[in-house]
Amino acid sequence: FGLACACLRERAHSYSWEDLLSMAGDGDAMEVDAEAPAPAAEATEAAEAAEAPAPAPAAAEEAPAAAAEAPAPAPAAPVIEVTPAGPSQDETCEAAVKATLDAPDNAGERIRNAAWAEAPDDVADCVELAARQLLYEALDKEDQTTAKKIVAVLVDHTVHCEQCGDRGPVLNVAHKLLEDCIDAAPSTNADGWWDLVESHKGALTENPAIFKAGKFILLRLCNSLLKRLSRTRQATLCGRILMFMAAAWPLSEKSALNMKGLCHTDNVTEFESADQFDAQNADDDFDDAGDGAPKEDYDTYSGFWSVQKYLSNPPSCFKDVKGFLAAVDVTCSALERTACTPDEFERERAAMVERQAQPMNVEPEDDTQQMLGSQKYLTNSRLLRIQLRDPQLRTQVCSQLYMVLDYLRRELESMNARDWASEPKARVRKILAGTPPTGPEAAGSLDLLLEHEVQWAAWKKKGCPPFEKEPLPEKPKQKRPYYAPPLPEVLKRKQARRDALEKKRKDEEPPLEEKCRRLASQIPTLKEHLQEWRDADDPAEDIDDEYHPRHDPVWKFRALRLVMKEKLPWFADMHDANIEVAVDKMFPDRPKRTDRPAPPPPPPKPVVKKKRVREESPPKEEDAKRRKDDRDESPRSRRERSARDRP
Repeated sequence: FGLACACLRERAHSYSWEDLLSMAGDGDAMEVDAEAPAPAAEATEAAEAAEAPAPAPAAAEEAPAAAAEAPAPAPAAPVIEVTPAGPSQDETCEAAVKATLDAPDNAGERIRNAAWAEAPDDVADCVELAARQLLYEALDKEDQTTAKKIVAVLVDHTVHCEQCGDRGPVLNVAHKLLEDCIDAAPSTNADGWWDLVESHKGALTENPAIFKAGKFILLRLCNSLLKRLSRTRQATLCGRILMFMAAAWPLSEKSALNMKGLCHTDNVTEFESADQFDAQNADDDFDDAGDGAPKEDYDTYSGFWSVQKYLSNPPSCFKDVKGFLAAVDVTCSALERTACTPDEFERERAAMVERQAQPMNVEPEDDTQQMLGSQKYLTNSRLLRIQLRDPQLRTQVCSQLYMVLDYLRRELESMNARDWASEPKARVRKILAGTPPTGPEAAGSLDLLLEHEVQWAAWKKKGCPPFEKEPLPEKPKQKRPYYAPPLPEVLKRKQARRDALEKKRKDEEPPLEEKCRRLASQIPTLKEHLQEWRDADDPAEDIDDEYHPRHDPVWKFRALRLVMKEKLPWFADMHDANIEVAVDKMFPDRPKRTDRPAPPPPPPKPVVKKKRVREESPPKEEDAKRRKDDRDESPRSRRERSARDRP
């Protein structure tokens, strides 16, 4: 939280009222009062005609003539007329404010009606004088309750005036009174008054008209209160104020941009000279740390504290690189020499975990535990060894060095110069991560913060352009002219769509191996397949015979395939492919239905008798003679005989 407050404080750079006017220019500075219904020569008649109460009868007769002679005024912001005269308007504005303290219902309307009835030409001053008189009386009596009620009633009045269309100084009366209250209150009671500001945050900052009328007063209030508060004892309240400013004002607000990139050079760290150091450490028996370790010399002391002048003005490091690196080296050496051991680090981490496990309503033992990381440490040389072992001081010094070295590294990278900041940056990070009890967490938070810092620095270099951008104008829709593409173009588009669908189908279709694996996983086992037959024969299932799987030839074919795959020896007993034999073997104790008729035997196959035709064979003697003649016959005779026998 302390690191976040330090970053926000650097963002919300304080400027005086004169600086704000000079940055905004004459036109912007008077922008708050430009729209106010001031009694100018050109707008007096229009304001009286639009905002004054109902005129008397005599004035009503003269009004049409005056309106006819005068030119028509320019259209102004809509203003609701005052309620007609009644019991609530018979009182003065001061009496109305005093009455609404006890009955805050419709306080804004009541005060507005009374102010318009009492001083229609100067409503804002009338309300401010009446409320300020009551407020000063309450502050003189130290009655904070009444003072807070007056401010709350004025905030209600401001909201009501804005809803009625009023613009100008009447919308910042509550801001002025709130500023007077906080300026008059001591810093020890600032918490209560700031609670009042936060309770009315929505009314003061979320409405554009009210925020525009009083934003400079709020800015002056916050900056003056921050200057009065202690950054050590009241660090929580300072953080609340900074968070309020960061939420209320946009990032493009000029008072928070630091356009010139100025550094806080007024933060000067003074330390002892060499003679003063020798005088302070003249007593050799003085052991400030209590551990008997040797004292630090003046080079370590001066190098440790002289690095602060570079940290308060980082651009000055480029002018004295050797001096800055020497001071960083001395500081890192001192911190490394006094670092805790690994055992001490683990003990501190365990103690931190134990403290975090305690209930959240445990109050701290003393006020020192409430201090956040924004102290100004003493530079007495006798305290150096104790300070070097202080985890809070080590974390602060390392955080400052780490952020400045990262800034220098980015600047060197943009200038294409030799990088001499990365090595000491890594050294500082190692020291920071080894500091108990929250060293690793602090190092990680700094890394994340510096990543965001890169984007922030780039935005600053571009001149801080506003983040809020107006929406682009909508282009009018134009009617497309009719266009009929030629036939080849149509066919080409259709073919392209078909190719795209085919490619998509092929990409989504699994490969052949995946298909085979899926099919194999879907094949049931023999027992699972025959379970359907068993369930059909079970009397408890009461399945009709027409749904029995024995009537399904496809089911029987699959059963035979599974039997052949898993139980091939069963085929010896399965005459005529009787599946019931396999079911009996698989489920020997299965229940059977007796009321179901046995299946009819298959019809016998018709026997086709073949007619046997007997051929008369030649006698054996003729056959032998013919074979002998064939052997004795010459080839020529055989050819001639074949030619004769040929048809």
